[in-house]
Amino acid sequence: MADWIAAFTIGLISHNQGNSLAHAAQVDGALQAFWASFLLLHLGGPDTITAFSVEDSSLWQRHLLSLIFQVGAAIYVFGQIFPTDKSLAMPTILVFLIGVMKNTERIMALNLSSLPKLRKQVLSQLNASNDAFDKSLEEFTGLGEEYSNGEEAKLAESIVVKRAYYFQIFKVFLTNLIFTDQQRKMNREYFHKVSAVDALRLISIELQFIYEVLYTKALAIRSMWSNIFRFIAFAANVTAFILFNHLKKHWLLELDVKITYSLLLGGLILDVIALYMLVFSDWTVATFKCDQIQPSILRLIIRKWLSATDHLREPRFATCELEPNTNVTYKVLDTPLRFRRWSETISACNLLSEKFGKSPRKMYKRDRHWDIIRCIAIGVFPFYMAEEIISFVRQAGGCGSGFAAYGSQAMVANTKHLSKNPFILKLWIFIFKEVRAKSKNTDDPHEVRKIFEAKGDLFLGSRGDSSHLLEYITETNYDTSIILWHLATEMWYNREKQLMSPNARNDEMEYSKILSDYMFYLVVNQSDVVSAVAGIAQVTSGRTLLQLNNIFEGSNDVMGLCESLFKVPPESIRSRTLSRALQLARGMEVLKEKKWEVMSGVWVEILSYAAIHIKGEAHMKVLSEGGELLAFVEVLVWIANVLSLLRSMMAGRTSDQIGRRYTIVLAGAIFSAGRLLMGFACNYVMLPVKKTVPAKAIV
Repeated sequence: MADWIAAFTIGLISHNQGNSLAHAAQVDGALQAFWASFLLLHLGGPDTITAFSVEDSSLWQRHLLSLIFQVGAAIYVFGQIFPTDKSLAMPTILVFLIGVMKNTERIMALNLSSLPKLRKQVLSQLNASNDAFDKSLEEFTGLGEEYSNGEEAKLAESIVVKRAYYFQIFKVFLTNLIFTDQQRKMNREYFHKVSAVDALRLISIELQFIYEVLYTKALAIRSMWSNIFRFIAFAANVTAFILFNHLKKHWLLELDVKITYSLLLGGLILDVIALYMLVFSDWTVATFKCDQIQPSILRLIIRKWLSATDHLREPRFATCELEPNTNVTYKVLDTPLRFRRWSETISACNLLSEKFGKSPRKMYKRDRHWDIIRCIAIGVFPFYMAEEIISFVRQAGGCGSGFAAYGSQAMVANTKHLSKNPFILKLWIFIFKEVRAKSKNTDDPHEVRKIFEAKGDLFLGSRGDSSHLLEYITETNYDTSIILWHLATEMWYNREKQLMSPNARNDEMEYSKILSDYMFYLVVNQSDVVSAVAGIAQVTSGRTLLQLNNIFEGSNDVMGLCESLFKVPPESIRSRTLSRALQLARGMEVLKEKKWEVMSGVWVEILSYAAIHIKGEAHMKVLSEGGELLAFVEVLVWIANVLSLLRSMMAGRTSDQIGRRYTIVLAGAIFSAGRLLMGFACNYVMLPVKKTVPAKAIV
C-alpha cells in the first residue's frame, strides 16, 4: 500500500506541475519535487522491517516493478521542474538517491528472505554450518551438572548468542535437515546440562534470528558493501539538510519550511535508530564473537564494548500478582522493550468466561526492576514510553468477532474476550523439566514414536492412579479433547479457588489453568496457525456454548456456573461434549489432591503435541506478532532430539522403501528383458527348422 501511495502522490504532483504557470507556483513545485523524493525515502522503507507476513517476501518482483514506476515518475517530475527552477535541485537529487538505495536494499532483503531462496542458500552452506555447529557443541560439553539446577541464568549473554548463532534452528524449519548421530549426542548432552532459563534465552535468540531473516533487512545489511552504502546514505542525508538549511527560504511558506525540516530530521533520526538497532542486534554480537578473522584493533574494541553491554541484553524479571491484593506472586519476564526478543506474554481465552462476555483473569506486573532513569541513561526513553503504552494495551484486552451463530451452526472464533498475561518463569521451568524427562529415552525409536504421538495418554499411562481417564484422550479427537480438559480444568479450578484462602498457592493448579486457557485460545483465535490439529474446535465450542446458554441461564458468574455444572447429571445433557466434560471432571474427584499433578502433566503433553505436529511455516507466521509459547516448545523438542530423531527415522524408512522399490523394479526389468531375449532366440533357432519341413508333412 505504501508503495502505491508514493506512486499516486508523485503522479499527482506531476499533474499539478503540468497546470502550473505562475513563478510562485513553479517555486512551490520545486519544493513539491523535493517532497516527492521523500516519498521514496520514507514510504519506501528506511526502517529495518521489510515484511509483515511470510508471503510478502515472495512478492519482491511486485515491489521491484513498483520501484521502477516510482523512479520513472519522479524523474519525469524533475524533468518538468529543474529546467526552470534549480533552487532545490541538489538536495532533491541527494534525497532521491537515498530513497532509491533504501528501496533497493529492501527489495534485496525481500528476495533473499523468500522461502525458495532461503532453502537454496541454506543447502549451499550446509557443510560449513555443520562444522561450526560441531565446534559450538564441543565448547558446551564441559558444562557440569550444576548448570542444570536452579532458576537463574548462569551463562553469559555472549555465550548464549554464540550458541544460538551456530545452531540456527531456522535451517531445520526451512529445509527438513537431519542432525548427524554425533550432533544429536552432543546436543542432548548440552540439553541435559543447561538450565531452564538459559534454554529459554537460547530459544528466544533462535526465534529472533528467524524473525530477522524473514521480516527485516538482516540478510541484506550483513556485508561490507551494505555498510558503505549505509554511510553514503547518511552522509547524503546530512548534506541535503545542510544545503536546505543554508538556502534562502524567504519565498517559501513557513508551514512548508517546517514540513521540510521534519522530513529531513525524520530521515536522520530513522538512520540513527536503524544504526542503534544494528549495533545492539544479536547478529552483530554473533558476528563479532564467532568470526575467525584475525582481529584488528577496531574489532577488538567493538568486541570489548559488546562484552561490556552484555548485561543490557540479559533477561530481567518482575513480580506478578495472581489476584489483586494477595500475597500470591510469581516471577515473570520483564525485559526492556528495546532488548526484548518476543512479547513475553501468554494469551488466555476461556469458554465459560465467553458465556458472560468477560475476559479471563488478568495478571499485572509490579515492582519492575528497571525505571525511567536507567532508560534515560542509555538513551532509550522513547522505548520506555512505548513499552508502557504497549503493555497497557495488551493487558487491557483484544479485539475480534467472538461468538457467532449461523442458523443451526454456532462458532466461537476470534473472540474479543482475551487476556495477555506476563509469562511466568516457573511455568517455563515446569514445561522444560517435563520435556527433558521424556527426552531421556530418545535412543529408543519406539519411545520416540510414543513421544511424538502422545497427547496426554503417555502421561496418564505412566501413572497407575489415572488410567481411568485415558478414554478422554484416546477415544476422542485431539481438538475435542482440548475442550473436554479445558472445561474440566475450569470447573475444578473455580471450585477449589473458593475453598482456598486468599494467600494459599498451588503451582500445578495455576499451570493447569494457564495452559488450559492458552490451548483454548490457540484453537479458537489462532486456528490458521494450528490448523493441522485444530479440527472443528470452533464449531464444537460454539455448540457447547449454546448448550450452556440454554441450560444455565440463571448463573451470574463463572464460579456459580461451575457449581451448577457439578450438580447436573451428565446423562441429562444433550451436548455430548459437555456431558463428557462433566464425566471427566467427576472422574478426577478420586485423585483428590493429586488431580492438579495429573492435569498439569496432561496439559504439557497436549501443548507438546500441537507444537510437534504444526509445520515450521506456521510457527514463522506468528513471529511477526510477537511470538507464541507454542514455537518455544517446538524448538525445545528439537533441542531434546525428539523431532530430529523421528525425522531421521522417517528419512531412513523412506530410503529403505525407495531401495526396495528400486530393487523390485530393476528385477522386473531384468526379467522382462530376459523373456524378450529368449523370445528372439527361439524365433531365430526355430525358423530354419520350419523351412526344412516338406509341405506334405504339415498336412
